[in-house]
Amino acid sequence: MSDRDDEMLADWLENANNGEGPDIDGYMSREAFDVVVEAVERRDEAQRQVDMAVAQAREEGASWYLIGQALGVTKQGAFSRYAHPRTVVSA
Repeated sequence: MSDRDDEMLADWLENANNGEGPDIDGYMSREAFDVVVEAVERRDEAQRQVDMAVAQAREEGASWYLIGQALGVTKQGAFSRYAHPRTVVSA
């Protein structure tokens, strides 16, 4: 668990229920919180890998149609999402 995760949990606890603390009915165990945070980190890393793979495919001459097919979207969807490079933050 990183300091960032601890800060996120502390922020959630401090701001829950309009600043009154966590709602008993909405309680989330630390273990469940950690699982969600880890899943988000894995999702973000997977997205960075997709971003890099699409950029590489374009550099090699792949069409937006083929990239869209690989992503499971239309060529227009692939183009609108990936045509303008985003800043990729390394892990």
